[in-house]
Amino acid sequence: MEAQVVRLTLLSHLFYFTEVSGGSTSAAVTGDFLGDLALNYAFRNALGQRDYTYRQKPNYQEIADFGFYCTVARPVERHHKTEAYIQNTLFNVDGYIDVKAIEKSGKSPFKNFRQVQGIRAESTFEALFLSPQPIQLPPVIRMGRALETMVAVETIPAQKGQEFWLNAFSLKTVFDNLDKATNVMVEKGKVNFSFLLENYNLIRQLDKDEVQSIFKPVFDHG
Repeated sequence: MEAQVVRLTLLSHLFYFTEVSGGSTSAAVTGDFLGDLALNYAFRNALGQRDYTYRQKPNYQEIADFGFYCTVARPVERHHKTEAYIQNTLFNVDGYIDVKAIEKSGKSPFKNFRQVQGIRAESTFEALFLSPQPIQLPPVIRMGRALETMVAVETIPAQKGQEFWLNAFSLKTVFDNLDKATNVMVEKGKVNFSFLLENYNLIRQLDKDEVQSIFKPVFDHG
């Protein structure tokens, strides 16, 4: 099994909402990590394996057939949030009614006035890219809303004390090895779960060897 440490650098601001708060004006905030689900689809697309079939809901179980897996990417030294921007899809908020826009909006039931906040360009993250055999990684991938954000990909040497994050949702739903990960954490005295969303329950404080041991049954068929 190959395990490449990758550094991911945002070349433009990134928006993909993992935290939503209510109130008179709702806010959608991008979490302080790059999700493994989004990363694996981004790498698949960049490697020329894109599925152009339209689906309303993703079939996350298919990630097990991609032939690789990229862990959750944790933030490193350069990581900053953008300013809060106003996203407005109301048509008379400034006192002027746009009749044509209202007529066209009949196709969409969503009219929002909310604040959005992302992660600034040049923020950096690190992850572990696993595969049965060496894979030449693409120089850039695309992520975020409408894949509008370009992310530079760089392979870097592993360092002592380097930490990696996993997603309990993926371990359970895609690879069926959450029990293996739990056993590794218990043996090492590490119990660190962070629930964020239905699809993101982060497991932190794992080193490279521990991640490899969790995924050895998945990728090491020798």
